Amino acid sequence: MNTGNRPLIGVITARASQSEQRQLLKGILSKADELGIDIAVFSNVYNFAEYSAQTEVENKIYELVHSERLDGIIITYESLMYNELRENIQKHIKDLDIPIVFTDAELDGCTCINTDMKSDIMSVARHLTDVHGFTDIDVMTGPKDGEISHIRVEAVREIMEERGLHFGEDNVIYGNFWYNSGEELAEEYISGKRKLPQAVICTNDYMAFGLLDKLLDHDITIPDDLTIIGYEHIGERVYHSPVLTTYQRNRAAIGEKAVAIIHSKLTGAPMQEIDTSGYMIPGNSCSCGVEKKYLREELLEIRQTKNYTELNFCGNFEQQAVTCRSISDYIRALQDFSYLIRNVSGIYLCLHEDWCARSLKSSVNEFSNNEPMICYRIISPENGSDEPAFFTRGQLYPDELPGAGDKNFLYFTPIFSEGKEFGYFIFQYTTPDTYDSVMVDWLKVSVNALQVLRMKNDINTLLECSNLSEYHDTATGLYNEQGFTNELANACKKLSGKENLALIMVRTGIYSDDSRIDKKNLSVRMDIEISDCLNQTAAIINGFCGKISDKLYIIAAEGQFTDEDIALVMDKLEIIISHSPLYIQERGIDTLFMASRLISAEENIEECIPAMTEDINMKIKQLSDKRHHAYYNDYLQVRNSMYRDPGNEWDAQKTCRDFRLSYGHFRATYKDIFGISFHQDLIMSRIAMAKYLLLTTTIGIPAISFKCGYKDEKYFMRQFRQLTGTTPNSYRNSSL
Repeated sequence: MNTGNRPLIGVITARASQSEQRQLLKGILSKADELGIDIAVFSNVYNFAEYSAQTEVENKIYELVHSERLDGIIITYESLMYNELRENIQKHIKDLDIPIVFTDAELDGCTCINTDMKSDIMSVARHLTDVHGFTDIDVMTGPKDGEISHIRVEAVREIMEERGLHFGEDNVIYGNFWYNSGEELAEEYISGKRKLPQAVICTNDYMAFGLLDKLLDHDITIPDDLTIIGYEHIGERVYHSPVLTTYQRNRAAIGEKAVAIIHSKLTGAPMQEIDTSGYMIPGNSCSCGVEKKYLREELLEIRQTKNYTELNFCGNFEQQAVTCRSISDYIRALQDFSYLIRNVSGIYLCLHEDWCARSLKSSVNEFSNNEPMICYRIISPENGSDEPAFFTRGQLYPDELPGAGDKNFLYFTPIFSEGKEFGYFIFQYTTPDTYDSVMVDWLKVSVNALQVLRMKNDINTLLECSNLSEYHDTATGLYNEQGFTNELANACKKLSGKENLALIMVRTGIYSDDSRIDKKNLSVRMDIEISDCLNQTAAIINGFCGKISDKLYIIAAEGQFTDEDIALVMDKLEIIISHSPLYIQERGIDTLFMASRLISAEENIEECIPAMTEDINMKIKQLSDKRHHAYYNDYLQVRNSMYRDPGNEWDAQKTCRDFRLSYGHFRATYKDIFGISFHQDLIMSRIAMAKYLLLTTTIGIPAISFKCGYKDEKYFMRQFRQLTGTTPNSYRNSSL
C-alpha cells in the first residue's frame, strides 16, 4: 500500500486523449483535487479496436497497476476496445486487495457505475415529442447484435408508446456508431428509399455528424425539413453544419462518483450523493437554437487546440530531436519543446535501465516489478535535480519525483518501438486537467527520436567491434543469447547420472547511468573488461559463458558440483569483476548481483534463466529499498572510496572531516544504511581487495598485506582466515 500522506488512485483507461475519456478524467481529477487524492492514469496511445501485433506492447503499461503505491483503482471499461485487452486487465487486478471501481460497465461481483443510458435517451425522445411536438421519429442505433443498441431503441419506444404514437421496426436503423452509418442513412432519405420522418435520434454524435454532412449538399434542410439530435457530446459540433443539438452524457459526474466510492472505502466516510444525470445541449439542428454558453466553451477548446497544432506543425521539434547524439542532447530537446504540450506542469522520462538493448530478441525482455529503471526530469512545477533518479518498476517513479511538489495528477504513457518497450513518460498536472491529441503528436516525435538514438548506439557499437557472428556478442566475443542457449542444450544432453550443470548469472552496473549514448565507448570497454573476468572464471571450471542482454551475463559448466563449490566460484567471480580497475572506478560497490542454479539432467533448463533473473530482480528491489534513505548517496560515496582504496588510513572521525559529515550520527547512520558497521565494513573492504590481489597477481603475501592497509602481516593472515575459513595461499591456489 502507498505510505504517502495523500492516497494514490490508479486509473486504467485507453487513449486518454479522446474527448469521451477526457470528460471522464476531468471528473476524476476534480473530485480527487477536492478530497486531497493523487491520481496515476495508465493509458495506451493507439487503442486499436482489433488486436494489433505492432502495438500490443503498448498495453504492458497496465502491468503497473501491480505497484504497492496504489490505494485503489478505477477502470474505464468502455474505453478498452477489444475483449482480449479487457480480459488481460481483469487478470492484472484479480489478486489486488484494494478497492476497484468499473465505470461504464455491468460486471457480476464488481463495483460498477454508469449513467442511466435508457433514461438519457428517454430525455432526448421527450424533448422531441413534448418540446417540439413531433410524432414521427426515426432512431439510428448501433449494431443489431449489440445490447446497448437495443437499450437505446427501447428507450425511444417507451416514450412513443406512452404518448400513443406509432413506433415500429421501420423506424429503427442499425449502424456502427461511426460517420459512415449516418452517411448511408442520408443516402436513403435523399433517394427516397426511406421515408423522411420529422426527426432522427442518432444514439451517438459520430453518426449524427455523418448524417448532417451528407445532407448539407442536398435539398433536405435542417431543421426545417428534418430535425436531428445526437447523443454523447464529443465537442466537435462546430465542424459540422448546422450546429448539432445533442445530449451530454454526464461522464464527469461518473468520474467524480468513482473517486467518491473509493474514498469512502478507504476512509470509512459516508458516501457522497452525486447526480449523474445528463442534460440537453441545444443547437441549430432543432429549432431550439444554439445556447452561447456551450458554444463558447467548445470554441475556446478548439481555438486552443488549433494554436497548439500550428505550433507543433511550424516548429522544428522533429528535426532537433532526431539529430541528438546523446541522451543528454535528447533531454535538452524535450525540454526546449515541452511548451508544445498544453498546460502540462511536469514531464519525466522513465527508461528501463537497459533500454538501449531493447532491440534484442531476448527471453529476459519480460519485466517484473523489480526491474531497475532510470528517471530523467524534463520539466517540473518546482526546481529539481537534473541528476537521473533510480527506482524499480513497481515503484512507478522515484520516491520523490524531482521538482514535482506535493500534488500529483500523473499520466503514464508507454514508450515503445518495433514491438519493444523502452519505458514510459510521466506527464504531471497540478490542476485537474488532461492531455489532448496534440500531445500525442509530441509523444510520437519523442519516441521516434529515441529509437533513432538507439539505432545510432547500435551503429557506434558495430563500428567499434569486429568478429561478427550469429552466435557471439559483437563487443565481447562471448556467446550471445542464441549461442549460449544452443551450447547449454548440448551440455544438458551430455550430463550423466552423477553430473549436474552449474549456472551462475551475473547482473552488473545496477543503478549506473552508463546506458547513456554519450558514454557508449566507456560501456564497450567495461563490457570487454567484464568478459575477461568471465572467461577467466569459466576456464577454471571448464565451462563457457555468454552475454544474454545488456549488463546480464551467465556462466555454465558441467560436472559434479556442490553448493559449496558454486558459492566459492561466485565469491571469486564477484571479487574479480567488482574490483577490476574500470568497474570499481565507474560503477562502484553495490552494483553487482548474482544468482545460481544446480541442475540435474531431469530438470527443465528453460525455466532456470527466468528464475535466476527474478532472483536477481528481488535483490535489486531490496537494494532499492535501501536507497530510499535520505543520506544514501553521501554514504555510498564514502563506501565506494573505501573499497577502491582500503589501504588508506580510514577512520570514522577522519572520514567525517573529509566528507563534511556529522560525526555524532555517522556510525549509526552508516550501519542503518548498509547493515554493517563502518569498522566491520572497512575490514571487509580490505579482505575483498586482498582476495582480488590473490586471484589476479603473483605478488607475495607481505606486499598484499601492506597494500590492504595491514602493518602486521600475521594479523592480516589471522583476520583473513577468520573471515574466509582459509589461508591466503590456500585461497589463491584453490582450483575453484
